[in-house]
Amino acid sequence: MDSPDRLRTIIDYDKVLVLDHGVVLEYDTPLNLLANEKSSFFALCEKSGEMETLKEMAEKKAQA
Repeated sequence: MDSPDRLRTIIDYDKVLVLDHGVVLEYDTPLNLLANEKSSFFALCEKSGEMETLKEMAEKKAQA
């Protein structure tokens, strides 16, 4: 799941659960996961090429 459209959809969620072959890797707010450069979610967002947009969206959600 590295489609920018899909990431833009879930970036507005309260929490994100990242799984790898059924194993929980991460569970936190999008903003907290993006703050950790070692997180899998960060890597997915970076790979999408839309990191700045996704960070802005996560920050807006956290302020709401």
